[in-house]
Order: sequence, then structure tokens, then C-alpha cells
Amino acid sequence: MQNDMNQPRPSLLGVLVIGAALCVALAGLGSFLTSVYAASNTVHEIKGTVEAINAGDDPSVIVVRGKHGMNEETVVGAVFKQDATIVRGKKRIGLNHIRAGDKVTLKYVKTRDGLTVRSIVLHRN
Repeated sequence: MQNDMNQPRPSLLGVLVIGAALCVALAGLGSFLTSVYAASNTVHEIKGTVEAINAGDDPSVIVVRGKHGMNEETVVGAVFKQDATIVRGKKRIGLNHIRAGDKVTLKYVKTRDGLTVRSIVLHRN
């Protein structure tokens, strides 16, 4: 019998890397690099649909697809830290309550390590 422990499994981080490569191709290398390397405390926001979430992994990552501006579709993948807030209505909830397909508002900041979640608001469907 073959050992399944040695088989590589696809990871959400790998999917994010591929997604980032596609963003580079679409957005242009210059503007992408400028935004990634310009780490700041500015909070960015995207309203959209959860494409993927890996609440059980460490670090947990959420991927949200939404609109930036009027027509520009954006995909954001951000790492969830323990100090991030998650709410539905006025009630705080855990990351395990969010599923792919949920409508959310994601607030995140750019850091030297990548994008980090500040807060997630889960909208009632």
C-alpha cells in the first residue's frame, strides 16, 4: 500500500500564489509591485463573495472576490490574525462561521508580510 502522507496536497496558499500571478498579468507588473511593497497602516475595504477560506490552517487565509471602483474586479487574499474582528449584525462570531459563497465586507491592511485581515462583516443572505 502506498503511503498517502507523502502525497502533496493542494494548499490555499498555493492557490493564492497562482491568483497573485494572474493579478500581475492583468493589472500590470508596475502598479502591482508598488501596491504590494508599499506597506502602511491604511485600511482597505472590499465588499464581495468569499471564494475560499481555510479556517483550520495556521495561518488562516480568506479569499474574497469583489469590485474595486465601478467596474474593476478584484480578488483579495488575506491572512487572519487573532486580533481581527468578525461580526454578523452586532454579534461577534468565529471564523468557522464563514463559508465559501458568503457575502462579506473585508477590511485589511498591507504589511511587509502581505495582506492582513482587520475585520470581516458577514452579511445576512
